[in-house]
Amino acid sequence: MSGESVYANQVVEQAWQEATKKTEMDSDAMGRAIIQAVVERYLKYRTIADIGQELEYLVDSMDDDDPVVTRGC
Repeated sequence: MSGESVYANQVVEQAWQEATKKTEMDSDAMGRAIIQAVVERYLKYRTIADIGQELEYLVDSMDDDDPVVTRGC
């Protein structure tokens, strides 16, 4: 697993734990908020079609045991 993946998993885990602790937060809503934040960031420099392809690739690779994080390859 790449350093980016390890760090991202730690950040998401912290956010999920925070959502679990607070009664006004929901875990599913937190997941959507994280995805939305990433997509909004991508939209600053990527096209919607490109982001769609990225998301499709990620969904398709969910069957993999250890998905590969590429660095612009």
